[in-house]
Amino acid sequence: MPGTTTALTPRRILWCGAALLILLQLVLRGYVLARGNFYWDDVAFLGRASRPLGDLDAWFTDYDGHLMPGTLVTAAALTKAAPLSWPVAAGSLLLLQAVASLTTLRALVIVAGRRPMVLVPLVFVLFSPLTLTAMAWWASGLNALPLQIGLAIAVAETVRYVRGNRLSLLWAMLGFVGALLFFEKALVIPIVAVATVCLLPYLRGRPVRPVLRRGWPLWAAYGTVAIGWFAVWFAMTASRPGQHTIQFTSKALFRSVNSVVAPAALGGPWTWRRENPGPPVVVPDVVITVVGLLAIAAILWVTWRRTPRALAPWGFAAGYFCLSAAPVFFLRSSEYTSALLPMSLRYFADFGWVLSLAGALVLTARTRHRPLPPRLWTAVVVFFVVSSSVSTLRFAPVWADNPTGAYLENLRAGAREYADRPVLEQEVYQDVLVRLRYPDNLISHVTGTLPERPRFGPTSTEATVVDEDGRFVPGKVTRVRSVPAGDMPGCGTRVDDGAPATLRYEGPLAYWEWVVELNYLASAPGVITLRQGRAGPTVRVPVQRGPHTLYVRVPGTGDGLVAQSETKGLLACVSGGPVGLLIPRSIPDPAPNPAPR
Repeated sequence: MPGTTTALTPRRILWCGAALLILLQLVLRGYVLARGNFYWDDVAFLGRASRPLGDLDAWFTDYDGHLMPGTLVTAAALTKAAPLSWPVAAGSLLLLQAVASLTTLRALVIVAGRRPMVLVPLVFVLFSPLTLTAMAWWASGLNALPLQIGLAIAVAETVRYVRGNRLSLLWAMLGFVGALLFFEKALVIPIVAVATVCLLPYLRGRPVRPVLRRGWPLWAAYGTVAIGWFAVWFAMTASRPGQHTIQFTSKALFRSVNSVVAPAALGGPWTWRRENPGPPVVVPDVVITVVGLLAIAAILWVTWRRTPRALAPWGFAAGYFCLSAAPVFFLRSSEYTSALLPMSLRYFADFGWVLSLAGALVLTARTRHRPLPPRLWTAVVVFFVVSSSVSTLRFAPVWADNPTGAYLENLRAGAREYADRPVLEQEVYQDVLVRLRYPDNLISHVTGTLPERPRFGPTSTEATVVDEDGRFVPGKVTRVRSVPAGDMPGCGTRVDDGAPATLRYEGPLAYWEWVVELNYLASAPGVITLRQGRAGPTVRVPVQRGPHTLYVRVPGTGDGLVAQSETKGLLACVSGGPVGLLIPRSIPDPAPNPAPR
């Protein structure tokens, strides 16, 4: 119809602006994920995926002090469906991010109403670097994003419950329990939800007690589940080693405020650095810290000038920061903990969400002042989007500087090439995953979901080694110690089913995962056993009739090998061979380690 115009109503501004912001966020974070790859704990998750999904003991377990069966099962299911596929893992993170953004928008609208100014707190949680780094890392994102979703659902449904929607009790509990399955830190959800429904009437100058009385069934449900899950977590997880100190915790909190929270107020930090195998960390800058602290002070001053009561949500956010961060820093403090611990930002994703909630609550406060002019808050939104986008785009290449992706690609290609061939069991390169993640750092575990892979075991007829780039290459055993040639003419050392024979080295060996090059002549097929002289497990070694060479992984410590035939009537003659480490054949032999005199 001529003359008809589309009115740009406040609700339309809200929904169109939110859709545009969420779409832009997904594009930016999709770009970060496209540049990234698996990293550190992700590889341990790949290793754990070789276990059956029905094995509850594999998922309800202590993982580095965490109880997160949902995270472990999700990672395993995705890995079984698409082994070692970063695009699938990245797609799961982007999907969770979309759900988190949409549920957060819903929660902020339920709390603050359908007003365009909701875009201000929304833009913070969507683009802030506080929520970026945890999302980019698969293992961390499978913790942080379900927690944000759980916070959004529980807070929104708790508000609806006290407003009279009785069915919201069920949805709030589903959000809470679902988040707990992915991250025990979700125990904070009831605190955030109850604080929200208490702050809403307080900010409007109304009594809080009626709200608390109306919500008591939900409070009881929250408390029952929280106490039960905390008891399970406490019983199943072990305390972390090291001497935990309040001094380190206080320093970490102080550094977090100066180098994390202050820059985040401006969309910073803008600059990152990385030293592999560590994660990217913030590069502190005095100027951005000072300007960020001034920006925080300005926000608090404007809030107080408009309505002093509105300082309460910011006070709650500050309390949440201490409540959520201090236990993490305390439990991870030890003489070995780096001072850079808070600088990776991954511990603050939920705090970024709570800050956005606090901003939405401030919008509900009763005030006699005029609303802020649209041009002002629009400028704030645009500035924060641009500033945070700079931080995101500068984070992407730093995050991409990671050897794990190329290592796993080579590993997958090698596993296909060596499919069904015997390969000695080995660990992944230590810059890809540390030995403390044993046995999930074993290559047999990491490649366990591939359809084509070698037959890994403690023995092999081939000295194949996986190098630091993940390539399967010919290997050799270094000569740290030697199996003696033996003193029996024409045989060497006799090994039979009688008394155990000791193949004595020229000196002792410290405890390690040693590899023995075993040259033998057997009278018949069968099994002999090997173990280190002082300590270590017994390894069963299948042998064939005639002369052969085997490579055997014999962990332990001692001054010789103890050998015995397990097969009755089997006689094996063992001659000399090196005992040491399996390394690529192209590497020169190290200088021999002389035996102590």
